[in-house]
Amino acid sequence: MALRTFEVKGEVWTVCGYNDEEVDLSNVGKNQSCTICESNNVKVKMPEKMVSLSLIACKNVEVFVNSLISGMELTNCQNVKVRVKTNLPSCSIDKCQQVGFWITKENASTIMFSSCKSGDMNVNVNRNTSGNPEEDDWVEQPLHEQFEHTLNDKLKVVTKPSSLYA
Repeated sequence: MALRTFEVKGEVWTVCGYNDEEVDLSNVGKNQSCTICESNNVKVKMPEKMVSLSLIACKNVEVFVNSLISGMELTNCQNVKVRVKTNLPSCSIDKCQQVGFWITKENASTIMFSSCKSGDMNVNVNRNTSGNPEEDDWVEQPLHEQFEHTLNDKLKVVTKPSSLYA
């Protein structure tokens, strides 16, 4: 278990060892980043905007993202839920299980996910553009965890999701 920490060094906040509580990052500045590690059963309250967020070795975490400038990294985590209000440009997922994203239709065309050694990942997109939560229309899509690689006629590598997802 990590030593409980909530400190800033330069432009990076480090939060470790939180369990069964809310982690309030609302005081993190828009030019700052945060790393949360070895925390379990937490809800993360974010500021309106910040540079990036990293979760390392966390379990059962729920993050409410308003806007991230750079993106998000998830490493060695289990059961992470990320709800995006406006903008998440990218997310890197490494050695994680049970990761879910809830994003807006507007963010769907701009976000990029990359994953490695991870499974059970889904992204949910709200097709509702009215802003009325009673009209929410969520579409769930899996983030593929296995790919097939072939060579084409020009000897270039062609990558596509595994036929397991067809």
